[in-house]
Amino acid sequence: MGAILNSDSWLSVWQRKGREAAGKAEYSTSDLLAADGFDGAMAQTSSEAQQHIAGIISSGLGLRPGMRVLEVGCGAGAVLSLLRNTQATFTGVDYSAPHIEIARSVLPETEFHVSEASSLPFSDNAFDAVFSYGVFLYFPDLPYAESVLNELLRVAEPSAPVMILDIPDAAKREACEEARRAAGASLNPPHCYYPKHFFADFAAARGRRSVVTDQAVPGYGNSRFRFNVLLQD
Repeated sequence: MGAILNSDSWLSVWQRKGREAAGKAEYSTSDLLAADGFDGAMAQTSSEAQQHIAGIISSGLGLRPGMRVLEVGCGAGAVLSLLRNTQATFTGVDYSAPHIEIARSVLPETEFHVSEASSLPFSDNAFDAVFSYGVFLYFPDLPYAESVLNELLRVAEPSAPVMILDIPDAAKREACEEARRAAGASLNPPHCYYPKHFFADFAAARGRRSVVTDQAVPGYGNSRFRFNVLLQD
């Protein structure tokens, strides 16, 4: 979810959604996904889609028991809840305090922090893998995104995989916004769109390799306009 932001308008959106979702005795996966923004006209995420997302992250990061894994922009913990069975040791951060309170209630075994994505509260090389799902679209611009990527690499072990998922493709922006208008989805506040070479250039400048794949989450309306990136040693 995109709750780690540097935009007052998006921050207010996510804090409102977090407050609206708060206070339940129990949360289903659908509740968590809705709190994390996957309840819109093009953002519905079925059980099949959930399994697909969990599989892509698990295989991309090579998740295994005891592995130290950070999710940046964890929201209410929807994606982390899908990965529970991997028995990795997860940590989550999000800029929206109401979402973090929900995540703590749902995943009490997981460490959570309220934090800005560009200034993470961890030491260097603290994690064996880092990922972010559905967050970069809410960043204000590419320079801010680059500062976040630098932070992700800083807190990851030197050879650790870093995965960014659900990224809006700049080459498909016009078609995406037309589809979103047709579906009744809001275009305000705006999303941030990325040229694929942005991640390739970032990786190359730091001696890393980027693997870019078009997203293919079944039944997820935004998927055809999004891509994923895996930064490898």
